[in-house]
Order: sequence, then C-alpha cells, then structure tokens
Amino acid sequence: MRKADLLDELRSEIGVVSDKCKGEIDVLYRFVCQILYEKVSAYQFVSIYLVKQNCFYCHTFQGSSTLPRIIPFGEGLLSVAAMHAGVMVERVGSTVQAVAPFYCGHHLVGELVILSSPNEKLDDEDISLFHELASLFERKVKESYF
Repeated sequence: MRKADLLDELRSEIGVVSDKCKGEIDVLYRFVCQILYEKVSAYQFVSIYLVKQNCFYCHTFQGSSTLPRIIPFGEGLLSVAAMHAGVMVERVGSTVQAVAPFYCGHHLVGELVILSSPNEKLDDEDISLFHELASLFERKVKESYF
C-alpha cells in the first residue's frame, strides 16, 4: 500500500473514533497513539505529552523510547515546538523526533510526539498528518471543556 493511501485510511479511522468519543478526549489520545504505532512501521514511538504546571508529562504512549516521562519546560524539542506553535521535526541522537503542539485558545494543552528510525524520512505527508491531528485535538479539547 502506498504511504499516501495508508495515511488517508488512518485519517478515516481516526475520524470515525473522533466522532464517537464526544467529550472523552482520552479515548481519542489512546486510539491515535495505538493506530499510528501499529499501522506505520516507521513510527517507533507515538505519544501524547500534556502540560502540567511547569512540565510536560507523558499521558499515553505506544512503543518504546528513551524520552523521559516528565520533561521540564525549557528543555528539549517539546519546548521549542511550543514556542513556534507548529510541527517541528529534528534528528535527535539516533532517531528523528516530530512534535506537534496543540492549544486551547492561547494555552498550550499538549503535544503529539513521534519518534521514527533514522532510516525512515518523515516527509510532507507525515507532517501534514501531524498538523491535522493537532488541529483535531484542539477541536476536541474545546468540545470537552464546553
């Protein structure tokens, strides 16, 4: 299956689950991590880090990683991505790390964090998917609060 077709299939499956989990964003977070990890072999680790006081904490994940479960603000790519308010991709050690922050208004809620193997290039199709997922999380966070 072509990568574009696979990502379109994932968008569809995530959309169905998103429609069903009104107000239960944790279900969506877990599903997104699970399906991306299971279906896209390049994604070695898929997680949602949420904001709590002065740090990011790993709320849910699939796969394995050397990333700490708690990351203080100001350290690493998560903080840089939050300041830039957009998807960022960077080689970190032996992996490629992608971070997609999501907000409620101007308040950072969390970040989708994906690690891939250095042999797998994250391309524009991946970046587009991460951006779409961050936008979906923003809409769902608003739904869960209001």
